[in-house]
Amino acid sequence: MINIYNEKYNALISCTLQATLRDFNIDPNTVDIEVEFLEQEDMQALNLRTRGVAAVTDVLSFPAIEIQLPFDKNDYLSSINPENGCVILGEIAICEQQAILQASELNHSISREIAFLACHGCLHLLGCNHKDEGGQAQMEQRVQKILNSLGIGRDIADSQASKIAADCLASTVLPENKGQSKFKSGFIAIVGRPNSGKSTLVNTLTHEKVSIVSYKPQTTRNRIMGVLTQDNFQMVFIDTPGLHLPKNKLGKYMLNAVQAATRDIDALIYMVDGEKGLSTLDKQKIEQYIQQGQKVVIVLNKIDHITKERAGEILTQINAITGYQAVVPISALTGKNMRPLLKELLKLIKEDHLYFDKDMYTDKSKIFIAAEIVREKALRTLDEEIPHGVGVAITKFERRAGKDIVDIEGEIYIEKPQHKPIILGKDGQMIKRIATYARQDLEKLVGTQVFLSLWVKVKKDWRDSTTFLNELGYGAKDI
Repeated sequence: MINIYNEKYNALISCTLQATLRDFNIDPNTVDIEVEFLEQEDMQALNLRTRGVAAVTDVLSFPAIEIQLPFDKNDYLSSINPENGCVILGEIAICEQQAILQASELNHSISREIAFLACHGCLHLLGCNHKDEGGQAQMEQRVQKILNSLGIGRDIADSQASKIAADCLASTVLPENKGQSKFKSGFIAIVGRPNSGKSTLVNTLTHEKVSIVSYKPQTTRNRIMGVLTQDNFQMVFIDTPGLHLPKNKLGKYMLNAVQAATRDIDALIYMVDGEKGLSTLDKQKIEQYIQQGQKVVIVLNKIDHITKERAGEILTQINAITGYQAVVPISALTGKNMRPLLKELLKLIKEDHLYFDKDMYTDKSKIFIAAEIVREKALRTLDEEIPHGVGVAITKFERRAGKDIVDIEGEIYIEKPQHKPIILGKDGQMIKRIATYARQDLEKLVGTQVFLSLWVKVKKDWRDSTTFLNELGYGAKDI
């Protein structure tokens, strides 16, 4: 799927990348591309780190695989993202400040320049290059062909291109509710079965990495708040662990976190996993919340992974339930239908004050988020039998005196001694891999260079130890 970490250009870049992929006869729903925007200094640092050149470039591409055309998904089974079944193509980084300068020099709109850079970056992921004049000319011709097909190429009048780009961008704007004169705010719990997409939805709505995400069940263990603040409202989304049958004290803590999250709230989102359908448990829990007086909005997630016919069948089953406020089909991963969802939620929250400062996006500390980031990377890289027994504690989180560097130290706890060599890996390669992936997110979290050190420790049956659960942040005071 196409993941763009910039609300302002989300629709424009999505359209551009889809057109680029289709020009190569690649279904956009079969591949993963991530696009992020970097400040000039961050782009310079990235260039220095990856290319050894301390320069600010407009766009950088990092292919994850070497593409062979014609594209066949079955040729890249080792590069499949287990969360969505897509082939991971790679990442694109764009510097908006540099794009603005170039748009001014070329005397055309910033939207056109951003689309150009997105297309150019995607071509690099697909194996195109401009190492020689012939390759550069071919790339330029292909870029113009693709942008012309969208109506924003350089052969199109700039006023027309700007209008088309503006129409794309307008589709991503959050609801304004112009008739509303007073500020509204409210707390909204998000509940559902494991892996239904609750954490992904919180991250998409807040445009920040509030909750960690993994394809393994019971990834979320705590009640975590993600905050979305706009000019006329503030919504506090409460991410919760998946509904499951507890097998130990940690499992009981997680269910208590769900129960606590559903008290004193203004609305409740119940997530239904489109791939798994509406289960008996889903129906029972929805009806239970309605009977308790909750304002329930049912969200059918992962509609990008199922057919329209299958979505229609599930929606028909949902319609048989009475008493819910609204039902909204979405894709939390791609951001599809976030605007309709927010419109429904805006109807349910009340006139009230700000609960969090405008620049806050979560109630959790950076130390908590750092521990969760390390755990997420462990979940994504380790074998199936290990993740549930993994806990993480951050023992050091300090900015180095006189330097723009943050030193972080963490301990990864496991229950079985035989799991330790698996996490360490041959010659320490697995723990290095976890640390490398974690460091990338941690540097985004703290906004500077991070030195991360991790140790693996065995703590038998820690998930049933009340004392140790408290130490890791899974105690009654943390609910």
